[in-house]
Amino acid sequence: SKDVWEAIAQQYSQGNNYAQAYEIRKEALEMKQGELSLATYYSTLTHLWQQLDAYCTHWPSIPAELVTYQKDTEKQRVYDFLAGFNLEYDQIRVQVLSKEPFPTLREAYNLVQHEESRCGSVLHFGTLDHSTLAIVS
Repeated sequence: SKDVWEAIAQQYSQGNNYAQAYEIRKEALEMKQGELSLATYYSTLTHLWQQLDAYCTHWPSIPAELVTYQKDTEKQRVYDFLAGFNLEYDQIRVQVLSKEPFPTLREAYNLVQHEESRCGSVLHFGTLDHSTLAIVS
């Protein structure tokens, strides 16, 4: 019975479930905004990345290497986040990629969210008819 328990533990442990980690990674890489709101797209991706972090088996033990590892991981996630955007975000994508220093994932999300809010209010104002503008004036 000890062998059975070890087999079950090995099968269901996150550390050795490569197929599950692969599926999560694949889903994260293939994630596209599509019809999702920006907030839903961002939260779905971050949730997938949190799940993937649970499968990570190597963390550098030297503090400087850990910081470098975390920055590299963060940069890759910013790239993936930007890559899944719809075409209307091309301009903000370029702006985020040209930032110095390179933004964190949260900073990139905030920049995109701010731009979406700004453009959304401009688009909303642009859809008003002329009678509404006469009342506003």
